[in-house]
Amino acid sequence: MLAIIYLIIAIFFGIQLIRLLIPDIRRLYVGVAPDQSVIEKVPTSLFLIPAGTLVGIVLMTFTTYFLAYIMYPFIPADTTTLLPADIMAMCIFTYLGCLFWQRCFIRNYRKIKAGVELNKLSPFNRHPGSILFYSMTVVLVLIALAFVYFYTCHNADGKICLGYSIFSDFSPHVAITSGFGVGSNFPTQYPHFSGDNIQYHFMFYFLTGNMEALGLPLIWAINIPSLICMLSTLTLLGTLAVLLSGRRAAYFFAPLLVLFRSAWNVFHQAEEIKEATGVSWGEVIKTLTKQDSWYSYTFRDEWGLWAINVYANQRHLCIGIGIVVLFIFLFLPHFRRMFLHLTRTEGFGAKCKRFFASREAWIHRKDDPFNPWGAIILLSLVAAAMPFFHGSCLISALLVLFGMAIFSEFRLGYAVIAAVSVISSVIQAKFFAGGAENVATFKYYFGFVVPEIDGKNKSGLGTALGYSGKIISYLNKMGFLTVILPCVIFFGLLIYELVKRRNPYRAMILIPFSFPLIFAFYCQASLEVLANHKFIQVSFILFDILIAGLLANLLALPIKIKENLPQPKNKKKKNLGEEKVFALQKKTFIPVQIVSAVICLFLIFGLTATGVSEWFIYYNLNSNKEHHYVELDPNAEIVDWVKKNTDEDDVFLTPMWSTNDFFLSGRRVYYGWPYFAWSAGHDTETRQINYQWLLSGANGNIDEFRRYCGEMNIKYVIACGDYYGPEETDGFYNPDFFAENLKEAVRFEDGMIIYKV
Repeated sequence: MLAIIYLIIAIFFGIQLIRLLIPDIRRLYVGVAPDQSVIEKVPTSLFLIPAGTLVGIVLMTFTTYFLAYIMYPFIPADTTTLLPADIMAMCIFTYLGCLFWQRCFIRNYRKIKAGVELNKLSPFNRHPGSILFYSMTVVLVLIALAFVYFYTCHNADGKICLGYSIFSDFSPHVAITSGFGVGSNFPTQYPHFSGDNIQYHFMFYFLTGNMEALGLPLIWAINIPSLICMLSTLTLLGTLAVLLSGRRAAYFFAPLLVLFRSAWNVFHQAEEIKEATGVSWGEVIKTLTKQDSWYSYTFRDEWGLWAINVYANQRHLCIGIGIVVLFIFLFLPHFRRMFLHLTRTEGFGAKCKRFFASREAWIHRKDDPFNPWGAIILLSLVAAAMPFFHGSCLISALLVLFGMAIFSEFRLGYAVIAAVSVISSVIQAKFFAGGAENVATFKYYFGFVVPEIDGKNKSGLGTALGYSGKIISYLNKMGFLTVILPCVIFFGLLIYELVKRRNPYRAMILIPFSFPLIFAFYCQASLEVLANHKFIQVSFILFDILIAGLLANLLALPIKIKENLPQPKNKKKKNLGEEKVFALQKKTFIPVQIVSAVICLFLIFGLTATGVSEWFIYYNLNSNKEHHYVELDPNAEIVDWVKKNTDEDDVFLTPMWSTNDFFLSGRRVYYGWPYFAWSAGHDTETRQINYQWLLSGANGNIDEFRRYCGEMNIKYVIACGDYYGPEETDGFYNPDFFAENLKEAVRFEDGMIIYKV
């Protein structure tokens, strides 16, 4: 119950903070939409609630962590580590939320008393159909997300079941969650690599661990925040799609495109099956629905790298993408204004002056009703808290904002956010990881993981142009219509807006949206270049905003037939030309609408077919009797004994476990499965040498063994058969040394022994 109250307080605080700093969300909608009439289609709550949810969760979690960090040395041993910090955080944020609500109430009351109309702009048209549409879309998205999250992470017969498609990469998330939920991971260290700080963006899993500490079972502690954050993200995405397109249907299409990705995979696979077996297309489809492994069409597709599985696996990604969308939302009015005023400025020289040297280009407008500094304060708070929630998404946000700043007014605001983000990242990297170089090492790396050019680190424009065909081919295979349609939208919409002498900002926004994708092919941000897939994924999700608008407009073309013809001045003279146009419009209106809707349906099929097939894979892979689920037992003997008989910060020498019941105890290990630690930036090569030395008993020297264990806080050694088999441990493990020199603390029925160092 306390966990739910905690989340409610966080959401309440976030909503009130946004109301305080952005007093007129309808004005924000006007700054985003191409036409003021569009805002009648969008309720204020579709921005306020999801944005408030993300902001409140980020800021309250961040604050709770540092309160806990300060307080943990003074907490009695019989008290839950996080409870005092949680109580203090809930009191602080409840007070602040109520204070902000009161300030908003007083501000509105004074305006009403002064005769100022609060809602000058068009309010939401509360048509029952609109309310039903938005409500049903939210329900459908919630059901889809609940399936994704709970299908591969749930309880059954008292055990935690992790799906086969996620258990490996998900295991450190479970360990970090338990480390905070039932352990005491302060100062924070990576559970699979204790003693070397933490270089992983763990803060979301501090939130889930806090939920466990406040009473939620581990599964619910992970799934509920995931559901709330991802639903908020998709709601913001859909809202932005409606405002930019002017069509309500975009609100449904935006999350649809995120959950069912576009790629060539299923079409290539279907053709392959057809040629190999010669069966009918019906049988081909039937075969596709029964597949239980990811189809490898591009590099690492066999990992489900781009599939729906990524959202089930990387729960922290949802909150990161949501914050990226929030940044775009609040800066988009300044981006739109620059193009709006450029189109109204006559003469090349005057346009250049407005773009480069005007006051508005660098500083906010005088008496700006949008209250730009309120938005900057809000985003600065979020940016300061974001580095260890999701570093890659913060980098993506900065890349997009950099692209927007080039074509935007109020560039000072962008600079403030960039400065806050960089300063906060450096400070937190020093605090958590010992230095920024341990978290991110930016270096030139051309080609991402395109096999033909991966690692060809040659500089110069010639290299880029020479390999551009291979990159385009790779992107086409991997993204298909998500790559093609943005190009069509950009040129088509840009030409249309210029011909109509309208603001072309909706087309131009695709340029900054592509910056994370471009970055992924030119820069390596971590030890594993494959991790750049997150930058590409962010760009694709942002492209989906415009694609959703295109689909919504194709589904029902925004064309109206003139009902009343203008009357000619000479009433005796018939307006034959207008009558012919009217007759032609009336005759072709329905056929054109039908053709447009059919094109829309074909595009939806092309955009979602691979995603649909991957949902079948996701289902089958995790229900296959051969694979099935990896089960963890919260009531296992080892979990119960470790919780009751060891201190929360004790470290264990164990086999190279990736997933094991042991991690539910909240304790850390000296050397777990090394891939997790390596990809996070830890020196696994040196640690492996020391690990093997320890397994040998420090070459039989008990004094050296105890000395090093004391340095690394290793208090217990687990002896079992899991050391045999892996080449990293098989030839080094010396069970006789531990039996002869260490005191046996406990022996379990399965033969596992825990020795006390």
